[in-house]
Amino acid sequence: MIIRRAAVADATRLGQIGIEAWRHSAFGVDDAGRTDVSVLHQEFEVFCRDHPETILLASEGESLLGWGAREHGDEIISDLWVAPEAQGRGVGAALLAALEEAIALEGFAHAELETYAGNAGAVRFYSRQGYEPIWRGLKFSASLNYDLDKIRFRKAFREAA
Repeated sequence: MIIRRAAVADATRLGQIGIEAWRHSAFGVDDAGRTDVSVLHQEFEVFCRDHPETILLASEGESLLGWGAREHGDEIISDLWVAPEAQGRGVGAALLAALEEAIALEGFAHAELETYAGNAGAVRFYSRQGYEPIWRGLKFSASLNYDLDKIRFRKAFREAA
């Protein structure tokens, strides 16, 4: 598996991965038809096209497996999406580690991210990766156009001895 920076040419496939992963996650399952999926898919693709410098992707050969982003270039990981067929193969952990490394190299003392509290798989995954919950509450999602029960996680980086 290779982790690399995204390019504009990757946007269409990354948008597909984002929407497929969303549909198969607790986000999509619990959505109950409230979200216009075609609009959300377009938002994924537009984000990936307009901000490739914020995105790291995982690939094997010609296949793109997943992507993660730091939308604002700070310590916050805004996105982590793995294609359903690639889940359980270490793709998410590899992307998360690469994002954390970039955050640490830029001098931040910790990384933060949020997920839907009802996404038990993501909550377990982030906990196993060393993240601790620091906040939980309702937060409006502009992409979905409704409030979600979210959990914010933080992982402190070890200082060099």
